[in-house]
Amino acid sequence: MQLRCIGYNRGANAQFVLRRKPRGVEYVMLVLRSRAFFVLDGETVHAAAGSVMIYEKTATQHFGADGEPFLHDWVTFDLAAEEREELLSAGLRFNKVLFVQDVSVLSHLIFRMQHEKYAGGAAAGEICNLYLHILFLKLIEEITATGGAAGAHSAELSRLRAEIYANPKVRRSTRKLAETLHMSVSYFQHLYKLQFGISPIADMIRSRIEYAKDLLNSGGYTVKMAADELNYPSDIQFIRQFKSVCGQTPKNYQKPFGK
Repeated sequence: MQLRCIGYNRGANAQFVLRRKPRGVEYVMLVLRSRAFFVLDGETVHAAAGSVMIYEKTATQHFGADGEPFLHDWVTFDLAAEEREELLSAGLRFNKVLFVQDVSVLSHLIFRMQHEKYAGGAAAGEICNLYLHILFLKLIEEITATGGAAGAHSAELSRLRAEIYANPKVRRSTRKLAETLHMSVSYFQHLYKLQFGISPIADMIRSRIEYAKDLLNSGGYTVKMAADELNYPSDIQFIRQFKSVCGQTPKNYQKPFGK
């Protein structure tokens, strides 16, 4: 593990965009102090302040400011093959947006590394590499504690899911839900399932069926009335979805009123 170059508290304007083809020379770590976007496999991923990206040597780098001045710390470094495998085994991921709860811990370590590197002491190289090792240990510790990629949006996803279950009659598309969190559809689906263990589409269906079960057991709703209340285009679609979730038809599920 060897430090190459470093930059602490660097900034650019709100129009900043960088596109760089793979150079195969070094790894690059970005520690964000502001919002940013990354283009990963053709998809635009929006990252909050406190996110971290580590590009591998062979990765195309395409990122920039996301509606505000771009502030970040950065480190370029090299890893031996066995060191890379150790980091992967510890839970670190490359070419993927990661989130840490307290980015100041990482920034402070980068500040110390920069100071040692340019102070020119006799042991500067060795000290910097030790700091780099500590930086990775703290990063792994932080992403394990916060849930890595999902952590940055955990609260937002929870609020969104609460809204879905509070208003199951409202018809929503995955695209619209992703837009409310400023995410691509694929990234939103990935984070949603990562956090809740179910896809957003399946969860929206489940929210409607849970509400339908309450209606059917209230004593005042027929199957058709429940389907209409939840804005299903047909009774057949409602019955099909109900059975797929509950394992029985709504008619068989419904308890006779008064029992």
